Amino acid sequence: MTCFTDLGALLGLSYLWSRLHGRQQRRRFERRAALQRLARRWLGRDLVPGPAGEEPEDAACASAWRAVCRYEEAHQKEGCAPPTVDCSVGLPGLSGMLQRAGVVQVEADLEPEELLCADVRPWLRLAPSKASELPKRVGFYQQLLMRPEVFGDPPFFALLAFLCERLDELSSRLAGSSRDCAVQLAKVISAGKEVLGALLPVLLLAICDVMDGTATPLISVESMLASLEAPVSGRLWASDAGRMLRELLQSPHFADFWGCRKGDGARGSLLDMWLELRHAWMDALDAQEQLAEASGIHELFRASGCREVQQSYLDLYKQLDNVIKFLSMVAHYRRLATVAGDAAMYHLRAILHHLLQEIETSMAQVSLLVSRIMREVRRAVMNATSGNAKGAAGGTLLWLSRLQVIDEQALGRSTLALLEALQQLRFLSSEARLPELRKSCQQSLQQICALTASPEFRSRCLEVPPETTLPALEIFAGEEEEAETEPLEEAEAPALLETAPAPSAGAAGPASPASPLPEPKPEAEREAPEARAEVRLGKECDQEEQDRFYELLLAAVLPLLGDGSCLASEEVLFMLGRAGLQAQAQDLMRGKERVEGEELRRILETAARLQDGQENLVEPARRVPWIEGITWDGRRLRIGAAFQG
Repeated sequence: MTCFTDLGALLGLSYLWSRLHGRQQRRRFERRAALQRLARRWLGRDLVPGPAGEEPEDAACASAWRAVCRYEEAHQKEGCAPPTVDCSVGLPGLSGMLQRAGVVQVEADLEPEELLCADVRPWLRLAPSKASELPKRVGFYQQLLMRPEVFGDPPFFALLAFLCERLDELSSRLAGSSRDCAVQLAKVISAGKEVLGALLPVLLLAICDVMDGTATPLISVESMLASLEAPVSGRLWASDAGRMLRELLQSPHFADFWGCRKGDGARGSLLDMWLELRHAWMDALDAQEQLAEASGIHELFRASGCREVQQSYLDLYKQLDNVIKFLSMVAHYRRLATVAGDAAMYHLRAILHHLLQEIETSMAQVSLLVSRIMREVRRAVMNATSGNAKGAAGGTLLWLSRLQVIDEQALGRSTLALLEALQQLRFLSSEARLPELRKSCQQSLQQICALTASPEFRSRCLEVPPETTLPALEIFAGEEEEAETEPLEEAEAPALLETAPAPSAGAAGPASPASPLPEPKPEAEREAPEARAEVRLGKECDQEEQDRFYELLLAAVLPLLGDGSCLASEEVLFMLGRAGLQAQAQDLMRGKERVEGEELRRILETAARLQDGQENLVEPARRVPWIEGITWDGRRLRIGAAFQG
């Protein structure tokens, strides 16, 4: 009797397991089918699990192999996995029944992430001999990264990104030449795509009401592009905000940047639409004191009192269009660097660095506009959820729930990653790398000439090789003349914000990656002791230069250390410590827990007076403050690793 009772309990358990996990299994099969479709398109075959084998000998492949193994171990520890077909279940004759019920996991029930790991492990051992397949693999993994709605596990995405980096490294090494700039240009484009992906929820959900339905939307660039091609358009594309986004996504430079199919080119520019909507919204506010529903702006932000945030929203599209235009040019530089290598980027450094400067300046404006918009959003949230509110309406509740999609921290991380990639690219193409590039080329040419002239090589040749002479390094000749082709005038060059950490260098070493690229100085002048002395006073500036300094500093520091609009007291104390004013820091703070931008400027102006020894702390400061890791030359602001470390 007990045996039948146990058998009935086991059958009941198998039925319950089948009911509870049937939906998860269907979802798993759909994700596996999507994964295999992408594999057939990019790799020409289905993914097939294989044995792990031994660790590959190649360093890049071994690093990727270990990352896959770590992910699999962590994935298996997340919970209790169901038994496999080979596992003994204790009761004879029940294996087939449990398999049909879903209790036993067969090979076809592998998660897509597990299937990909089981496929890539044996392939990594053969990857160095399959150089032609490396770009296909990288493209395949990048396609998975662009589908977070299907493969959205963060640890899995981190693994895919790591695999792409290691395979790019392997591909560059197998190419047989220096391709550091090409890899870094690819990182700039990738970071720019992450910034755009993090900005989309801000554009569509922060102050807008343009999404259909009541469910929380899944917003990505791919989904927006697919929605543009849909036969039926919803509220989004009929609104003013949607028209701006459509103009942005269908612009030719966006197609170059994202790598998608270009439009017919018959549409107008986003700048024309920005100007049109700017005047139309101002006229509507003057006539009716409120924007129309067709604007796409949420009812909480349509009134004339929200004019500032409305204009900031339009300006955000304008600055974002500039960023995408500049990043689309980076894609062309990447193709050139892939063919010509770092030497070509060195010769194009003047125009390349100008492009990087424009990207940094536009990104600073984007960060500033986003912080203004989100500040108004937080204020509206506080008003809607305060005790004085008599119950929020249905539209307001839906807006509040959708705000959870906006991830300001992810936007800050992607912005910082973009700035770091720009800084590293500036260093790789700077004057400081010229000796390294010249030495590498000379060594390679000397080795070729020596091997060609060797008797052992000549004895193997059917014909006598030509005379071996070391060719002149014309690729680096005339560098000073080419560097002078239409340089930017010193007085007309715009302000530059440089916020990413650069590789450390000694005082007598090569120029910092983030430094401006002046003409080469004489050796005696470079070795002057006073040039290496550490200055504890900030640069002496007039009022206009100080205003520009604080504008760029706040635009960089507020998103870097705070929430974009203010800093916590600990972060302000950290900055004052970097300025060497630990003793006076508490007096300058005066017990404040949070410090906004204008108050932070007043504190730093007082710090500059104390550093300069001004007895009268009321009169205007003569200098900007000295802060360790921050340099200012009157038009460029650089925040290096010493400040963040």
